Amino acid sequence: MHDLIRDMALRITSESPLFMVKARERLREFPGEQEWKANLERVSLMMNDIEEIPSNLSPHCEILSTLLLQRNMYIRLIPECFFAHMHGLKILNLSSTDIEVLPNSVSDLTNLRSLLLQQCGRLERVPSLAKLLALQYLNLDGTGIKEVPEGMEMLENLTHLYLYSTLLKKFPAGILPRLHNLYKLKLSFGRKALRKTVEEAARLSDRLDTFVGYFSELNDFNIYVKSTDGRGSKNYCLLLSASYVGHCVNTDHKSVCFNHCKICQREEPTVLPVPEDVQRLDVLDVYDVTSLNDVLPREQGLVNIGKFSHELKVLSFFCCRNLKNLFSLRLLPALQNLEFLKVYGCDSKEEIVAVEDEETEKVLATNTIITLPRLKKLHLWVLRGFKSVCSDNGVLVCNSLQEIVVCGCPNLKRLSLSLPLLDNGQPSPPPALEVIETEKELWESLEWDQPNAKDVLNPYCKFVAL
Repeated sequence: MHDLIRDMALRITSESPLFMVKARERLREFPGEQEWKANLERVSLMMNDIEEIPSNLSPHCEILSTLLLQRNMYIRLIPECFFAHMHGLKILNLSSTDIEVLPNSVSDLTNLRSLLLQQCGRLERVPSLAKLLALQYLNLDGTGIKEVPEGMEMLENLTHLYLYSTLLKKFPAGILPRLHNLYKLKLSFGRKALRKTVEEAARLSDRLDTFVGYFSELNDFNIYVKSTDGRGSKNYCLLLSASYVGHCVNTDHKSVCFNHCKICQREEPTVLPVPEDVQRLDVLDVYDVTSLNDVLPREQGLVNIGKFSHELKVLSFFCCRNLKNLFSLRLLPALQNLEFLKVYGCDSKEEIVAVEDEETEKVLATNTIITLPRLKKLHLWVLRGFKSVCSDNGVLVCNSLQEIVVCGCPNLKRLSLSLPLLDNGQPSPPPALEVIETEKELWESLEWDQPNAKDVLNPYCKFVAL
């Protein structure tokens, strides 16, 4: 903010209603008692270097409605008396501070609407929330709490609950059904997840706008998916990770992420491994997966495409060392809405499309066209075993392509990409194509089915070095 505009804003807010704004001023000392006027309504001290709140400071600010202390990373202790005379407080933001304990006096802030404690990694204890009946927004993401705060079942006005903590042992049953107004929910079920809690979360799915769920056990993940009848909230992100690695950030999609876990040891083959309406699927560091088919329901040994999403838009595999191919030809009809296909660091991958039975092999022999009509981005990175799209006969048709990235694929000889034809029969680039990123040596070694295909695509090439 320009200094003149900032000074004007501070003069305006120093009158009635009274604001104290000292954000981003590199303060090391907390404002003294004389600065805490009785008519203060809003205080912002965020993003400073404050180290300590005086132990005897208890400001008499009964009409204070907003207190922003976030990103003061050195604050470890808040005196018990600090909130004693702030009963009008509605918004309290202590996120990204170093506090270890939240004072008991917070339990008496009965007008509180928002309590933000995310990324307080040392915070191990939150006092009872039973009297905070007006609370609508509670964020405990990234805290060090091991137990759910007492009294959470009383928060019937809660609309936003964010509780992702790697140390949380379990989320008790019976709480979620009482939170009738929940709109957005982010929850880690804990390493000792209760089946009833997982089922309760699933029953909320039809009325939640957004659900983000972290599972550490495949069985808990399967229980959730089965309990939703294969369809989740309006927006959702489900993460299965044995080590709680990674974060769900794609809440604008219906997404599933398998990260550093085992997914091929299903006790009940009828359980749906992924929701039927999933739009994004990421498989990261999963060593036992050999194909997308491994995570899909099967009948008589074959993938049941009727139980798999036809809405999938994004598919990615990252460092899956036993991945042999991406999907079977049988699955192709379910991938017609795919827009982004990314594979990185899967050295065993040989093909994009595989033939898994004699019937589809016969189809391939007579119909060599493999069409992904909406695919916009194709990224193939560091795939040392990658040889072809689909055996010797498969030809990939992707006329919506905008980006092609092929790097680190030394065994690739033929990309098998079929280009659109002009009226004179000559190949032309896909209409929306913007760039092809590849290594010059690899590009020059590629063979093409269509004459002049390489010449047509040359202008789009951007050569890179690994």
